[in-house]
Amino acid sequence: MRKVYTLALIAFLLNSAVAFGQTTGGRSEPQFTTDLDAFVRDILTKLPDIPGVGVVVVQGDRVLLARGYGMADREAGTKADADTMFYIASSTKSFTGLAAALLDREGKIKLEDPVSKYTSGFSMKQSVPDQVTIRDLLIHTSGLRNSALGFRMAYSGQSDPKDMAKVFADGTSFNDGAYGKYSYTNLGYNIYAVLLQDHLNKRWQDLLQERIFDPLKMKHTTAYISRAKSKKWSVAAPYIIDPITGRSTRSPLPKTDSNMQSAGGMFTSASDIGRWLLMNMNDGRLDGKQVIPAEIIRAVHKGYTTTTRDAPPFSGNGEYGLGWQIGKYKDEKVIYHHGGFPGYRAHVSFLPDRKVGVAVLVNDGAAGGMAADLIATYAYDSLLTGANVDGEYAKRLEDLSTSFENGKKRFMDGFAERAKRPWQLTKPSAEYAGIFENDLFGTMKVASDGKDLIVSLGNMKCTATAFTDKETIRVELIPGTGEVIKFALGADEKVESLTYLGAVFKRKS
Repeated sequence: MRKVYTLALIAFLLNSAVAFGQTTGGRSEPQFTTDLDAFVRDILTKLPDIPGVGVVVVQGDRVLLARGYGMADREAGTKADADTMFYIASSTKSFTGLAAALLDREGKIKLEDPVSKYTSGFSMKQSVPDQVTIRDLLIHTSGLRNSALGFRMAYSGQSDPKDMAKVFADGTSFNDGAYGKYSYTNLGYNIYAVLLQDHLNKRWQDLLQERIFDPLKMKHTTAYISRAKSKKWSVAAPYIIDPITGRSTRSPLPKTDSNMQSAGGMFTSASDIGRWLLMNMNDGRLDGKQVIPAEIIRAVHKGYTTTTRDAPPFSGNGEYGLGWQIGKYKDEKVIYHHGGFPGYRAHVSFLPDRKVGVAVLVNDGAAGGMAADLIATYAYDSLLTGANVDGEYAKRLEDLSTSFENGKKRFMDGFAERAKRPWQLTKPSAEYAGIFENDLFGTMKVASDGKDLIVSLGNMKCTATAFTDKETIRVELIPGTGEVIKFALGADEKVESLTYLGAVFKRKS
């Protein structure tokens, strides 16, 4: 259902017809920051389900604005500020891509090497063809498939390095017809992390800390959520919409060290992501120093494969670099990579020719995504044209608010309608309880409290609801999605297995 109202909201993010003028646009910097500040506050008023927002705008080699708004944690009463850390999901790919480029320069894992060069330590059930390179992994053209690897790393958290090595070796297959064609997925970055661990005995989290976070002096950024907690840093909690009450509620799938992954596994702050943007916009220079070689920055910003994006605000034909999308915003080149996970959304982008960048971090999984994009384009349009865009954006915000409320009502109505479904299970609920295992996807537990079935898989847990087919239940182990579990009975009429995400889990107890 989340996709339904997300699509409805997207329809209201219309492109402005105003062309860019001078970089300063005739508007003073204080006026720009005052207006942007007011717009963000207006968004939080009009969309009260959004708990908190972190915003940073950079230009040239300076930060124009870096602030936090609203609440980082409603239950704890913690307000968001410029150092509050938000989960940025797939925006992590640009960091991993840069780290891979640095290792390539040092000859440690070469981007043009075949993946097979680094698989000698694995007993591969299906070999990876020599034509597939490390670069293919990072630009989404590898043609490789392995749904279990990404699932464990991003969601269930059953991702011990030894287990991931086995899942990689046993579950990876190759689709010749897909090779060389861009198909966005987390898998390539997940495989890169497995190869990095095996070849250099290095965790991707530590690589980013040593090669990027520390040199850039990103003091409130980490790929270990345990580190943030031990240092008592402000961390934005994730929020989603409760389908019963329609209110914003804490997501049941928090991020832990075990489900932080190389394709999407970082917490960072508005202040720190501003430093990241400044470094990228200035060919690796930051604070007057060359912290990353300029040729490396140019290499990660280069397009290696063509793409087509249908999601505003940067829709249309483009390219993909090393962890960066490359496209157009109106007539301007834009380099960006957004990220989303239940309870979080990140917009990270910059206009290289204008040397202007914006990042918006939100701890909301519903209206937050569209709000983040709206804030970013308001900043670009307001700063670069100097025109008064407040009237236009006030209308966009009203449309967004109305569409979101309508979408939320449909979401709640859909949930209420599903709650009326009769159960299609033929046995008492206790007979479906047990531990079920799949060699690739891990261990699932089904428990009965006498009335409901509670399903858990690593970090994920939910109460099942009825589905329409015999011997099935509906679960939302990933919040905002709907997945079906189908039980299979043996000759003795006892439950012997279940199928989830197309994988068969055999009952162990």
